[in-house]
Amino acid sequence: MSRAAPTPAVDENGVYAFFESGDLIAFDHAGNKLWQRSLSADYGRFQNEFGLGASPLQDDDTLFFLIDHEGPSYLLAVDKGDGRTLWKTDRTPRRSWSSPAWLKVGEESHVVCSSGGTVDGYDPADGKLLWSLEGVGGNTLTTPLAFADGACLISASPGRRGENALEARRSNLLLQVDSTGDSFHVEPRWRTEEATVGFASPIVHKGCAYWINSVGAVFCFDKNDGKKHYVQRIKQPCWATPLAVDDRIYCFGKDGLTTVLQAGSEFRILAENQLWDPRSVTVNEAAIAGEKTDERRRAAARFTGPIQYGIAAVGDRLLIRTGKRLYCIGVD
Repeated sequence: MSRAAPTPAVDENGVYAFFESGDLIAFDHAGNKLWQRSLSADYGRFQNEFGLGASPLQDDDTLFFLIDHEGPSYLLAVDKGDGRTLWKTDRTPRRSWSSPAWLKVGEESHVVCSSGGTVDGYDPADGKLLWSLEGVGGNTLTTPLAFADGACLISASPGRRGENALEARRSNLLLQVDSTGDSFHVEPRWRTEEATVGFASPIVHKGCAYWINSVGAVFCFDKNDGKKHYVQRIKQPCWATPLAVDDRIYCFGKDGLTTVLQAGSEFRILAENQLWDPRSVTVNEAAIAGEKTDERRRAAARFTGPIQYGIAAVGDRLLIRTGKRLYCIGVD
């Protein structure tokens, strides 16, 4: 896992970067450091075998960090202005790399965490646990996708060796959270036992919910009732979450091939574009051999070449991040 896997947060005042070391650093847009602190020094070093992956969530004044690992885990709220802790809510230790997200429930906004066995909703003002869904498995990598009042997609993976296969089959679902006065009612509106994911989070666009898994299978369902529209294979697995624009779904393949799909219930490939020549990629055998276990050697082999990790749309440009490069794609 990259030592800088979490995606930075940005607003009009600055950029907020978080690293596996526990360092949290804020800069203004001129590159001047505003403040810095170490979560590892304050609360202990992270103990995940494959690093840290959770990106910060933000509102106007606060950064939220989900620190789930095999040591003492917690959800943390930090003041953007000076980096001080506003509140800290302890969580049970779990192996997970997923990021928190916002979920609107009526007039309230909740911080929702889908991570290592539960889906939990927290009050952003004080960190109070508002609701929880248990019996979830394999939800260790992807971010919940909120798309309507109280509704969000939850996704799960069977794991590298299929260790979460049984639980994950019932953990790809549409979760509905409703306010009932002083409490909340939480239940799955529909589930799919067919869809699985890898690193890419699900998306919703034009009435359809999409999952993409670690072998490049695209699953498309009706977002309201879970009716399956299609399951089709593209040429590469996607580690970056797809991007939906107008009538197109952009699927960013791990090895540089972006597949553009027609949005909607019918599977149709509109274009395929390779960002780099796969024949030019060399495998770093020394890095693989340097790992101490077979599991870590297999994991290292997946990271030796360039990988389309994440993307962002900025105006009429696409920014695509790999391990060593940042590409800007656009039309002059």
